[in-house]
Amino acid sequence: MAAHRCSAAHCPCSNSALGSGLFPLRRHLNAGVHVALGTDVGGGTGFSMLKEGLQAYFMQQLQGRDGLPLTPAHLLYLSTRAGAEALDLHDQIGDFSAGKAFDAVWLRPPAGSTLAAILNHAGSPSETLAALFANGTQADVAQVWVGGEEVYARPADPLRDESGKQSPVLAS
Repeated sequence: MAAHRCSAAHCPCSNSALGSGLFPLRRHLNAGVHVALGTDVGGGTGFSMLKEGLQAYFMQQLQGRDGLPLTPAHLLYLSTRAGAEALDLHDQIGDFSAGKAFDAVWLRPPAGSTLAAILNHAGSPSETLAALFANGTQADVAQVWVGGEEVYARPADPLRDESGKQSPVLAS
């Protein structure tokens, strides 16, 4: 694969669901194969890169010394820039560098949620990123932009104000 400049799009949820084995990430990287995380709903369980990142972490941990311990920063890279590099689009997308398309997901958990509480106690950017991979769900997505255009905005909760406090419910 490395000799032919191939990339592997690794979908650990698919590997787990299909029982197709543990992906030897360390072996691929040591051989010079480019690897990115991907999703595969044909065999996997959805489109969440957060879920794939967490599953990749788990699968590498299961491999012991043969696995590659993944940090939150490595999971972010595998979920973003690595995919752009795999598609040879890293000059257009994959990070927030000037001149690249603004593709972004803003994760802002609802006030009072478990993830919001965890983030309030995170002691570092790495802990914050780890919490997002470990606990983030679709419900935590506040906005999404593709090519600079907003394509999704979470509807406001009419029963909560911006501070997260319950708003009074008025009966008519």
